[in-house]
Amino acid sequence: MGNKNSGGNPGITPRRGLPGMKSKLAGNAPLTAAFLGGSITEGAGASDADTTSWRALTGAYLQRLYAGHPVRCINAGVGGTTSTFGAHRLQEHVLRHGEIDLLFVEFSVNDGEDRGESIRGMEGIVRQCRRLSPETELIFVYTAADKNLTGYKPFNIAVHEEVADHYGIPSIDCAAKVYTMIHTGELSWKRFAPDGYHPLDAGHALYAGLVQEYLQQAIVPCGVQPGWLEEAGPEAGEEVSVPGEGAEAQETVVLKKEAGREAAVPGEEADAQETAVLKKETGRKAGVPGEEAEAQETVQLIKEAALPAPLDSRNYEYGGLLDYSAAAYSAGFHTQELQPGEPLMNWRFSTEHTHTDDPQAEFSFTVTGQGAGVVLLYGPDSGIVEYSLNGGPYAEVNLFDDWCLNAYRPILALFPVQEKRGILQVTIRNTVHKDSRSTGTGLRVLKLLCN
Repeated sequence: MGNKNSGGNPGITPRRGLPGMKSKLAGNAPLTAAFLGGSITEGAGASDADTTSWRALTGAYLQRLYAGHPVRCINAGVGGTTSTFGAHRLQEHVLRHGEIDLLFVEFSVNDGEDRGESIRGMEGIVRQCRRLSPETELIFVYTAADKNLTGYKPFNIAVHEEVADHYGIPSIDCAAKVYTMIHTGELSWKRFAPDGYHPLDAGHALYAGLVQEYLQQAIVPCGVQPGWLEEAGPEAGEEVSVPGEGAEAQETVVLKKEAGREAAVPGEEADAQETAVLKKETGRKAGVPGEEAEAQETVQLIKEAALPAPLDSRNYEYGGLLDYSAAAYSAGFHTQELQPGEPLMNWRFSTEHTHTDDPQAEFSFTVTGQGAGVVLLYGPDSGIVEYSLNGGPYAEVNLFDDWCLNAYRPILALFPVQEKRGILQVTIRNTVHKDSRSTGTGLRVLKLLCN
């Protein structure tokens, strides 16, 4: 699985590229891009997350690039979340929205020092996406943080690159660019990201520029720029059979550039290309003269996109979120939401959950898979719980940390992943114990986890 030309930027590793996105350029079908990641993808640090973040700027670029297509962008960035949570969030926050054409994945800043867990998270995202939405193209994006500015391919980025290499996923190493610019004196890291993580507008623009550089080389034929037809003026319109028809004219010119010949009849080239692509995707020989080699290349790319053996058989390919109501609860639990005055961080979605202060309360649920867990809404008054898996001994779980002193946020409690898939029966009970910094023994269940 060889790499294509990276355009001279060592931070861009194209691998198998984005053949699906390139083939869609000539049409006018709706496109959907999703951005799955942490707070930087969500837009933290930007003056306006919906306009000046790298995610928003990339979405605006895609709209310019695919002029004539309705382009929808899904913000699935959630602050403080790792690729493990990302794999479990993928269906609810991304795939449930329908067909996804392009998925950006950004977790190199939030993933921790456990190589195996990072592999399981990133690989789970890729395998789940390829299984449930096989036409979705993926791109890994690596943003900068203090830990990602320690040299060439620091730990978290190197681990993600293992997954990218294994599955042929293109990657864009923004941290490498920042590292280089710091050492050449072109950039002050403290001014770029004052808190050591979240870039200001100029930083988000830098990330977006690198992403656009890759998209330009991966999607646009002959290196032309977005809006090139409009900028070319009437001379460009004279090439097409029906001048002045906007998207149709641009489509015909793009196809002519790709095919290297004149279109005999307006729309004929598009029909021919569509027929060839359909034949290529089904593994049949292309019937359009001169396209046999291209057909073979596309078939090879499709074969490469098929799922190889996993790097870690315990990855989160089947990860998902279940509603808290799928469990059976003892008396003492009641449904509620956080009130406006209660502090919340790292969550933009519903806070509906079930809550108890009773130290004797417990609940249980059953899933089928290799793993199970819960998402607890943890905060200033949260206590220590304990769990039992398949009737085994109870083990304590204390998720309290410094962030809990100031606000509630979703925290995963994942139980040991099993070697084989099977029925997992989970019982969780509250206790009288709490962290010394906590003000209570509250238990708030936001979601259940399965894999």
